[in-house]
Amino acid sequence: MNVVYQFFRNNHILAICEDCYLTKNFTLNLSRFEMVEVPDLVQKCEIILKLFLNHNHLTRIPAFIANLTRLQVLTLDYNKLCEFPVVLCQLTNLKSLNISCNNVQTLPNAIGQLIHLETFWCNNTGLLKLPDEIGKCSRLETLGVRGNQLESLPISLNSSKKLRWLTAENNRLSAIPDGLELKNLRHLNLKSNHLTKVPACLRNMKHLQYVFINNNRISSHGPESQELLKSLEFIRMVNICDNPLCEVADVQMQLKEHSNIICDNLILQQTDNGANEENDEDDDDDDDDWENSIETSDIDSTEDSSSPENDIEDISILIPELSRYITNFS
Repeated sequence: MNVVYQFFRNNHILAICEDCYLTKNFTLNLSRFEMVEVPDLVQKCEIILKLFLNHNHLTRIPAFIANLTRLQVLTLDYNKLCEFPVVLCQLTNLKSLNISCNNVQTLPNAIGQLIHLETFWCNNTGLLKLPDEIGKCSRLETLGVRGNQLESLPISLNSSKKLRWLTAENNRLSAIPDGLELKNLRHLNLKSNHLTKVPACLRNMKHLQYVFINNNRISSHGPESQELLKSLEFIRMVNICDNPLCEVADVQMQLKEHSNIICDNLILQQTDNGANEENDEDDDDDDDDWENSIETSDIDSTEDSSSPENDIEDISILIPELSRYITNFS
């Protein structure tokens, strides 16, 4: 790296940290700076709510991060971490954590301490297993674990009663536990796994709108499977394309009798085009793209759509900072 460039870059990083500290900013954005370590100056920014460290060259997270006790949003995606930083489990106020595209094959049991976590992205990390303790993250609404090596999903996810979006595409899942009852789940993506049959647990997820089980190994379509598929008529769309059973003409004709089941990619394309012209009058989540899983590369980790000054929870943090300026004019 050019020495002059490195000098100006490092000074620019420090200037950003210093400005955040002096102006008592709630957001510190240090993404895309090719940093190999987190600047010590970050620990002075004790009131920050959002810290963006994505797209750097970080190999470790310093212990002082645990002192940022008010932190609610942390992005670490696209770094060079070789393990999950256990220190993050002390950030019990975290609501959103993105650790995608690192080499994180295991998650610590202590992740269950993140009881306020609502969004967790752990895509393309080589993750081997989701620990049972993930169920202790009872406020979890969005869980992304695509592009990993998961062979099963823990039944403890049932404790995450607010879970609405689960994408586990491109793993090694061969079956989904029958006892999995994610009753608030809207979107389930199990595309490109090793499933051999339609998961029976889907009938328990009465709020499901979109299910992707395409590109698996589903081949059986006996009376039991037909009955299961009929019981899934409440789901807006079930994509079952690119499975062995879709290659049998008779079976494909039977599948097409279910208006919500997509077994032909051509029909899927036509459905997508038509969906763009429809309004979801019965869906209270119009702003969310429930139909399509978000690719990790499409996630804007630094998007800051909400202003702390406009958020009631953040104002509660702002008030103590302003109180010292109050003067008695009696």
